[in-house]
Amino acid sequence: MTKDQKPRVLFGPCPIINNKYWANALKFKGYKADSIAYGVPTNNTKKDFDLLIEDLFPINGEPNNWKLTRQKLRVFNFIIKEYDIFVMAFRFNFFDGTVFFNREASLMKKYGKKVVIIPYGSDFYKYSKIIDQSLKHNLMINMPAEVFNEKAIIEKVDYWTIYADFMIMGVMVDDASRWDILPVSPLCIDVDLWKRGTELRKADGVNEAVTIVHSPNHRGFKGTEFILQAVQELKDEGLKIDFVLLEKVPNEVVRNTLTTTADILVEQIIFTGYGLSGVEGMASGIPVMSNWEHKDISTLFRRYSYLNECPIVSTSPETIKENLRKLITNPSLRKHLGDAGREYVEKYNSYKAFSALFGEIERKIWWEDPESDPMNFFNSTNQKSYNHKYPIIRHPLKQNRIPDKLELKY
Repeated sequence: MTKDQKPRVLFGPCPIINNKYWANALKFKGYKADSIAYGVPTNNTKKDFDLLIEDLFPINGEPNNWKLTRQKLRVFNFIIKEYDIFVMAFRFNFFDGTVFFNREASLMKKYGKKVVIIPYGSDFYKYSKIIDQSLKHNLMINMPAEVFNEKAIIEKVDYWTIYADFMIMGVMVDDASRWDILPVSPLCIDVDLWKRGTELRKADGVNEAVTIVHSPNHRGFKGTEFILQAVQELKDEGLKIDFVLLEKVPNEVVRNTLTTTADILVEQIIFTGYGLSGVEGMASGIPVMSNWEHKDISTLFRRYSYLNECPIVSTSPETIKENLRKLITNPSLRKHLGDAGREYVEKYNSYKAFSALFGEIERKIWWEDPESDPMNFFNSTNQKSYNHKYPIIRHPLKQNRIPDKLELKY
């Protein structure tokens, strides 16, 4: 292709579902964009990825042995011809485990390609560098093997920090030496698949049970034990609650539950920020609870990004019970937060939003536009930022907390 054409983009090869969503977002904008994976996790299916390395290059009719260097060279020769920008995590890259592992960036550069890094979590976190000790504690419980991989993680993070053309960290800023744009979250979903199917439910825990949903992948990381305790205590006090715990179920089940029966989603109360579950909850038009209590992180995103527009109720193990009580007993508050959450996802976590974010990246690293300013792309004080291209999201929260005196008309 010639440099004056839209770049072709490949997400992978680490098998995470976000790669498929990001690729889909760009496809809607006319890009040649695909996700590629070196295997299919047990909680996914082949349809969750556009390309599987084992299907591209089978050995004598058998699935590709991704551990063989010669096979990785075959894959590299293919992708280097077909794509221009590669969006990867810090590790599990195309040459990991081979003698070429420390030459991947130079090889990409040799062929005029660009690399964008978006971490997913365990590829970045060095346990000794994590600021929030509760987060560290739960990571050591849920993913103890990574304690012994710190040297390898540091090596890859340092490598791509130097050689990547662009880095998007989101809220993973603990010990990060660099980021080139500051979204609260780069995650995106197809908002047309997540629509609230019912009108405002007037259940208040007294006249009718309120349905609370929690969908953890790692219980400790999400704070599930504190959520279960708070729900039981509220039940013991007489509130009517239907609690739905969704674990290891297909995404279709999650979507059906959130869009048809759920009144509240408790996403995570240990890790700071929100993940894909929180995006799905907001897109479904229900209030979402997640942790924004870590001031070293939340202050950064309030000042220089769009966190003040986020209608997620900031919740910790110490506040989960009272925040649940306030949401259970106030259906009007739930309605306001649900409506704001839907608007927020459409603005910041939709295919449209990621396409706009990627467009700025493209301007910077592909077209080398001197007017490109990704560090201020989401700066709320900049009247030319993405934040001000669409209406500011209004909600009744104050720094993501429910105020003592609610003003529900805005």
